[in-house]
Amino acid sequence: MADVEKADRRDTEVTEVSREQEAEELLEEIGVIEPPDGGYGWVVVFASFLANAIVDGVIFSIGETILPIWEREFKSNTATVSIATSLLAASYLLSGPLASALANHFGCNYVAIAGALIAALGFFTSALMPALPVIYFTFGIVGGVGFGLIFLPAVVIIGQYFSNRRALATGIAVCGSGIGTSVFSYVNPLILELCSNNWRFFMFAISGITCLCCVFGYFFKPLQPTGSQVKKAAAIAKQYMEQRHTLQNGREVEIIDDNHSYIPSGTPIERLSQPSFKPLNGIDPATPFLSTLSLNAGDHDQAIWTSENLSLSVTRKSLTALNRPLSKPDVFYAGSTQRLNLQNHGQKNGRTASMNSAHASQLMLSNAVLPTTEGYSTGNWSEGISAALKLLFDFQLLYSPTFHVLAISGFLTLTCFFVPFMFLGQSSIDKGIPPSLTKYLVVCLGAVNVVGRIACGYIADHPKVDPLIVTNISLILAGIATILVPFATEFWHYIAYCVVFAIGVACFAALRSIVVVDLFGLERLTSAYGILLMYMGVAASIGPPFAAYLKTVTSSFTLSFFVMGSLMTLSGVIGIPLRRIHKWELERTSKGVPAHELKPLTNGTHE
Repeated sequence: MADVEKADRRDTEVTEVSREQEAEELLEEIGVIEPPDGGYGWVVVFASFLANAIVDGVIFSIGETILPIWEREFKSNTATVSIATSLLAASYLLSGPLASALANHFGCNYVAIAGALIAALGFFTSALMPALPVIYFTFGIVGGVGFGLIFLPAVVIIGQYFSNRRALATGIAVCGSGIGTSVFSYVNPLILELCSNNWRFFMFAISGITCLCCVFGYFFKPLQPTGSQVKKAAAIAKQYMEQRHTLQNGREVEIIDDNHSYIPSGTPIERLSQPSFKPLNGIDPATPFLSTLSLNAGDHDQAIWTSENLSLSVTRKSLTALNRPLSKPDVFYAGSTQRLNLQNHGQKNGRTASMNSAHASQLMLSNAVLPTTEGYSTGNWSEGISAALKLLFDFQLLYSPTFHVLAISGFLTLTCFFVPFMFLGQSSIDKGIPPSLTKYLVVCLGAVNVVGRIACGYIADHPKVDPLIVTNISLILAGIATILVPFATEFWHYIAYCVVFAIGVACFAALRSIVVVDLFGLERLTSAYGILLMYMGVAASIGPPFAAYLKTVTSSFTLSFFVMGSLMTLSGVIGIPLRRIHKWELERTSKGVPAHELKPLTNGTHE
């Protein structure tokens, strides 16, 4: 008799698990909020465009305006004062992962508004500071972190609203960077003149302009499930719970824990939110929708989980929580999702593999579930942010030789990236170019950057074009052009350089995420993006001060441009064998060689 009871219990458990999986699959199919690919999304694109225009416009142009003044004000050299603007750019990049985690938990709109206020406060207090070391913190670190909290939500929110038209939408939004650079390069001297050439009043003005990003950030609202989605999801959940009431010959059953042990009817839902009854962080990776509904029902003080008290408000909150930005593997992808083919990238678990590629690109809950719902429900916000940061820093990538080469290439690129924006004007003045013309150099850099990004948008969606080859060639040409800057003697020489360099960095920025997906798969994009931002942020803090130091030592920018151009050329050269290194790595991995034992190719051969 005991054996029969055990067998019946096992059969019941199998039935229960089957029903649970069926309900979960239906909820996933219904619960994914599809990007509208238009409508209010275009308002978001315009707001993102304006936010990018201010953030990148200030970062790329302010050095040319403020550094000479600080040299005179603080009786210092170029290398010392350039630390402030380098920290601004570096903090802007280094804060990216934190900004992503915060946006995932609190929403892109709230984080962008907070970032605008933080950056504005940093610039405002910088105007009151008496010494450079304090300005390093207020202007460089506080201002940079604030800008990072604006920039990442402005990028992430585009992925929420667009799928098939994402390349176009992203292209329009990031064009704000180039246009902002051009506009601020032209306007900054005028603002300084209106401020009686007083840099402190100038900083007050920049602080006020930065506050405008609060308005733009307001429009970064998260997508909400439609009324029909909520009703369908609630109906499925209710039906699932009603079926559970009749299991085991009529014995009422309410919820099963992660070990599939039964809890009788009448069990308070609050018990299920205790550590002994829930998976880690409150969300079961196997059933994220059902477990999230459970958590939110408990948060609404539901005494018992029954079909009668599963409210629409709980369902709406659950669907919204499970469609947060980092739940989508393609959130940082700059191209159209029509280009993606998830079946060619990485290994998927059973449920993900069964989905078509369009659906799979919408949701990553089964691969990396973020416990944001529990944090939202219990007020323990740190858990949700911590989990998001873990997703952004998958250090298994550091075992990949391919990733190391890509990261080093990006590091070398960013070492040179900001140098022309800061010092090209001063270099041209040293060669006899009238100071009144130097502002047009950065204007040209910004304008051509816009054209380059638009062109890269078309490249990104063309299946026959290898984005890695385009990136490498662009970087090599930009690097060679930078090496030739010291030989420029006419204004048009500098304009020609700006065209080549701007196209190079535009291709690098626009195609970066596409290259990462090609090499590591969509499921690794988020992690790779977070780690690469760290590499690039450190490089941005090193490059301009080092270039300025070389200028101080040699009394000219000649060596600075030689070194910076060589580094950028090298960044393109070392990227050339990336496809081959990646192929070799895949071959070794398929043979069962552990990732940490992989070593790069030597002597031009591979095993």
